[in-house]
Amino acid sequence: MNGSDNGAVVFVHGLLGFSSFSILGKKVQYFRNLHSSLQDSTRPVFFPALPATGYIEDRARVLAGFLAHINADRIDLIAHSMGGLDCRYLINQLDPKHRVRSLTTVSTPHHGSPLATWSIGKSNACFRWMHSISTPAVHDLTPEACARFNREIVDREDVRYCSYASMRSPADMMFILRPWGRMIAADSGDNDGMVSVASAQWGEFRGILQADHFELTGWSFALPNARKARPFNHLRFYRDLVRRLAENHALPFNHSSNAGGKTP
Repeated sequence: MNGSDNGAVVFVHGLLGFSSFSILGKKVQYFRNLHSSLQDSTRPVFFPALPATGYIEDRARVLAGFLAHINADRIDLIAHSMGGLDCRYLINQLDPKHRVRSLTTVSTPHHGSPLATWSIGKSNACFRWMHSISTPAVHDLTPEACARFNREIVDREDVRYCSYASMRSPADMMFILRPWGRMIAADSGDNDGMVSVASAQWGEFRGILQADHFELTGWSFALPNARKARPFNHLRFYRDLVRRLAENHALPFNHSSNAGGKTP
């Protein structure tokens, strides 16, 4: 896989994620329609598939194997949700040539999510179901597990770490996320139905996007509403991010509010 003089951009999916698959002749992508939207990019863009429910270390090792086949001196990583933790592990442990120059995370639970703790506790049928489909990864995503991770996996000084959080009021979330959004709000404050704004902050915090957790990858399961900026324009957000990374050599930008972001 060839890179370019500008290096390569790699998008990393989160828990229960995938690169793409076909169903009834239609291609479904985790980052919905983003691959085709970036075909005119001046830099090659890749979308690896990691173990959907694997531990952080296992997912990071698969990612490292994928990056080993990319012929580029510089790699910029853009990660959604748990993918950001995989990338941080890779940067610290599995990038001996120091090719990774930047990591931009989008709603990554850097400080864990109470959803993980509640699912492990299996207090009701919903959390038992959540635990069954997300094991063993969920055990790496509790606040306690992430606190240990943060102590052990320190940032590398030659890598730029930037982060975005996202949020909607629980009433504006898709129906599946609403009860979780209310519970997380009571426990940790503003959130996107899975990850709190506070937990998503790491490195240079670039702002809060107006979106629920699924909207960030282009999957909006609620009716469009212009007043509430739904659906979130994920294609514009990521296209702008890729362009700015190329222009500024791994310098993420402070996203403007016209794509659903706001600075706290």
